[in-house]
Formats: sequence, C-alpha cells, structure tokens
Amino acid sequence: MKNQHIPLNERIIFALDVADPTQAAALVEQLDDQIKFFKVGLQLFFAGGWSVIDHIIGRGNKVMLDLKLYDIPATVTLAVKQFADRGVALTTVHGYTPVVEAALAAGTDINILAVTVLTSMGEEHLKELHFQGTVDQLVAQRSAAVLACGSHGIVCSAREAAALRKKLGQDFIMVTPGIRPAGSAANDQQRIATPGKAIADGADYLVVGRPIRDADNPQQVIAAMQQEIGTAL
Repeated sequence: MKNQHIPLNERIIFALDVADPTQAAALVEQLDDQIKFFKVGLQLFFAGGWSVIDHIIGRGNKVMLDLKLYDIPATVTLAVKQFADRGVALTTVHGYTPVVEAALAAGTDINILAVTVLTSMGEEHLKELHFQGTVDQLVAQRSAAVLACGSHGIVCSAREAAALRKKLGQDFIMVTPGIRPAGSAANDQQRIATPGKAIADGADYLVVGRPIRDADNPQQVIAAMQQEIGTAL
C-alpha cells in the first residue's frame, strides 16, 4: 500500500461537522492527543473562517479543508490561491476534469482531492444524472479522468476502494468518508464500511465524525478504531 509512512494518529480525519467554532475548538482540544488530522467543511468554515483553521494547525495538527469547490475554472483557481500559505494539507473539489485542472493551476503546495460521488448518493440518484451505469462505474470513470489530469488523490467510499486500487494503482491519495464501526448507525450515508475493511481495501485516510463525536467515550472509540486500522496495515 502507498503511504505506509502515515502515522496511525493521522489515519483518522475527524470531521468537525459543527456550526459553533467554540465547540469545534473544544473537540480539537479533547481529541488531539489521539487524532492529529481534522476536517473543516462548509458549515464550520462559514461560521468560523480562517481562525478555526489557524487554531487547529497552531496545536500541531493537520487540516483537510473540505469545501468541495465547483465553479467556472477561473473562479476555482482564484479560490484555491486563497488557501496558499495557510497550512492546509488537503482540500477538495468536485470530480470534474476542468475543475480539478483549475485547482491544480493555482500552483499551491496543497494536495488537491477530487470528490468522485458523494457517499450519500445511491443508485436511485443516478437517474437524475441520466447515467445508465452503476455508482461504482461512475466513481471509476471519474477517478480515472481526474487522476489522468493530475489530481493528487480522490475522495470515494470504501466500497469502491479495492477496485480502484486494482485498476488505478497506488500512486494517489485515497480518502474515504462513510466510515462506521461495526454496529453503528449509517445515518445519511449509503455506502459505508468499517475502518479495518476500508484500510485493507486501500484507503489512506478515513473520515469519521458522528461515531466518535456522539460516543459516550470518544477516546475509547478512537483507540478501538486505531487498533483495527493498525491490524489491517
């Protein structure tokens, strides 16, 4: 597997999917003894802006800025340029070739990840796109296209991970949301997997939010997940 050097405490990217920057800061301070990578999405970024990012990085952690940019190429390039020199490690754009190329054209040192198909989407949603194949086929098609144009990696569900690694190789970053410990509720995710399964199938990083945040003992959940990840590695 590529990226064997990734520390165990960076394999889980904790999703700070909260609206209150103060709550987000408290979660970072509660968890960063065990987890050193945090995801900031639209909700929190709009609420707290760059101060949230600065707080996370200031504590020695990494940030995945998950805004899933999708706009005309010039706008995407200018937007990604705003991320430069902010310490962001990963950022996301929608998995369409012109959007990915525009993000790369910003010339930053941030790893650009293309979101293939949202993990909340199922086969029934493809009818609206007039796509005749399956979700797996759409993910494979988009992944091949964005990697061919230079994307540093992709965001996909763990369900597609093994097939994508077999078809596309090891030389890209794979981030998988929709991770649920065995027995956890799926919530609004349709394409989910356990931590060990996702890593064994080729994921580099696992995005986890509610199963940790809503747990009675978050530290215990993290430790169990990290043990499962370590075994899979």
